Amino acid sequence: MSQNETSYMRTAEDVKKVIEHAKLSENDLKPNVQPIYFGEKFENYKLLELDEHIMEDLKCGQTVVFKGDHNETAVLCTETKTYDVQEAETSNSILLLPELTFPDEEFNYKDLKSRKVVGIFHKYFEVKPCKPRLTKLRNLLIKCSYKGSELEKEVLASSKMYTFEDLSDKIQASDNELKDALKEMGAFQIDGYWRILDFEYECRAVSFLLNLIDEQSWSYNTVPMDETINILGELLPPVILRHIIDQYSTWCESSNLSHTHRSLIEDKVCRFMAVGLLRHCEKFNLTDFKTAWQGSVPEGMITNLKQLDGTVLVDQSSHPQTICYFNEQDLPDNIRQRFFILFQARDKWTFNEIQPFLEKLSTDKLNVNSLLAKYTRATTDVDGVRFYCSRYSSMI
Repeated sequence: MSQNETSYMRTAEDVKKVIEHAKLSENDLKPNVQPIYFGEKFENYKLLELDEHIMEDLKCGQTVVFKGDHNETAVLCTETKTYDVQEAETSNSILLLPELTFPDEEFNYKDLKSRKVVGIFHKYFEVKPCKPRLTKLRNLLIKCSYKGSELEKEVLASSKMYTFEDLSDKIQASDNELKDALKEMGAFQIDGYWRILDFEYECRAVSFLLNLIDEQSWSYNTVPMDETINILGELLPPVILRHIIDQYSTWCESSNLSHTHRSLIEDKVCRFMAVGLLRHCEKFNLTDFKTAWQGSVPEGMITNLKQLDGTVLVDQSSHPQTICYFNEQDLPDNIRQRFFILFQARDKWTFNEIQPFLEKLSTDKLNVNSLLAKYTRATTDVDGVRFYCSRYSSMI
């Protein structure tokens, strides 16, 4: 026993004297008395406050993981959610006593046991739900994108490939959120590694499918799969053909055709064709674009600007009106940096214009309206239209 601990030894008689000096009655107190003393040195602990959802996950045997490179702020991930980790201060000192007994536990103060303080804290870490940070995922997969079988050797030699485990280690997202993100961005596996299609190659592959439908005079709602696979199998590797079919079509709902025919997903096809038209243009006359866009999709499909939410900017104040490519996926995950870029692109936004570029950063506690209230300044013009402008001259 250390000298410090010996100097703080207490007896039952000491406890009674303290109770008497405090003018209290033993009968009014729980018989749970523990003298505490400070150890000669403190352990290097950090305090982390967890919410009920994380606690339930831990009780069920799940694990939590801290993620982040040296240049990234840390996040904590469960299997399903991502949490921002921030340091917070407390006005009261927090003492850490590993063996402390609580009042509802059986205890007799006549058998006193001293408890050692192994840490004093004025700060702790708190967690808040946040959206997964996925910009890095897209950047990693673009570097090893699939550009065609003839270029595979070159890509494999110059780029690192990533398994799901590799991506889980690098991306600040829970495994469930990572799986959803891979699906949303159209990623697929080749030999166990996750890849995305190079855009130019994807244009070629989708064109093969749409041209075949046009040449065969098939309805885009009832595309026969056996014939499609037989014909396009000569032009595309099997894994790519399956991926394109899965990305841009679903099985027909009709019971007679449900296992033999597929239906193209109208919004997805229209959106992809629009991006193909706009991707390499700085601006496009809106009227001319609508005409070219409608002419690029299969017969029977109807194009609509709503299909392009989060992908384009439409300038209705210019003469003539224009449209340009502006993809939400290319914006940073950091909310302040995102607002900075948004207000560089446009001085003021209506709610409907800016909403598609903020939805993926909103949470249950901080929705799009809350983000706008926190980071922008609202104004109303003479026509009663509400606009959102930058609150600061610089958002970073």
